[in-house]
Formats: sequence, C-alpha cells, structure tokens
Amino acid sequence: MKSEVQPKQQMQAKLKPGSVLSAIEDIQRMSPEDIVQEFDRMADQTRRHFRDETFIPCVNVADELIRCLRHNKEQSCMCFNVMDEYRQCVGLATQAYVDRMAEDDERRRRASEELPVMPPQSVPSPPATMANLKPAGVQEIVRRKQRSWVKPWTWLR
Repeated sequence: MKSEVQPKQQMQAKLKPGSVLSAIEDIQRMSPEDIVQEFDRMADQTRRHFRDETFIPCVNVADELIRCLRHNKEQSCMCFNVMDEYRQCVGLATQAYVDRMAEDDERRRRASEELPVMPPQSVPSPPATMANLKPAGVQEIVRRKQRSWVKPWTWLR
C-alpha cells in the first residue's frame, strides 16, 4: 500500500533548513530556559537597531497654552502671548531638528565619499531583429488604426 504514513525520519528530511516548519520544530525541542534565553538575546539584538526618540519639544509651553485656552474658552485672544511663545518654541525646535538632520546627512555624505564610485555605464541597444524592423507602410497603417473620427485628440498624431 502506498498510502501508508511515512515514518517521522523521512518527513524531517523533506523540511528545508530555513523554513518556518523547521524553526517550529527547533523551538519545540528547546527547553523553557533556552527559549527565555533566546528571547532575551533577540530582544537585546532588536533594541540595538532602534534609537530612543522620546524627546518632545515645547511640552511645558503646550501645557500652558492648553490651560490658557481652557480657562478662556470664550476669549481665546487672551492667550495670544502664550500662542506666540509656543510658535517661537516650535520654530526653534524645528530648526534644531533640521540642523541635526543636516549634520547627520553631512556625516553620511563623508562616509559615502570614502566608498568607490563607479561611473555609469551605457546599456547596449537590443539587436535589430525582424520583429523590430517594420516597413514604412505598415507603420502608417498602424497609425491610421489608432486614429478615430470620434476622438479628435487622435487626429493630430
């Protein structure tokens, strides 16, 4: 009978080394302590790739502006001086961020200058085949077929 269940050894041979099923089997064979250790290792490795960008500029001025606007619901003009202060704070924070980005870009540019730059190379044109070469009469017939009296924008082609 060919419909018999294959032994487990033969089924494992069919799994590819980088497949999800082989990874699941590897995890199932690990002890709980090994799983925790592997998770911690992966978390540390992932943490290194991300930067902490938790700094939010102008929080104190924004809080003051919100308090002022809540206090003066009917007369928001009473908060114009706080609004102006907030606008200036945001402008300075934005400029500082742009300056930091420019410095980072400058560092990246200097690092990329150290890499060798290859000049662009032209791509060879495809060889002339019979399919590419059409007689002039055939091209004119194709153009006429593309024109339509119903569509005046096709008349000028």
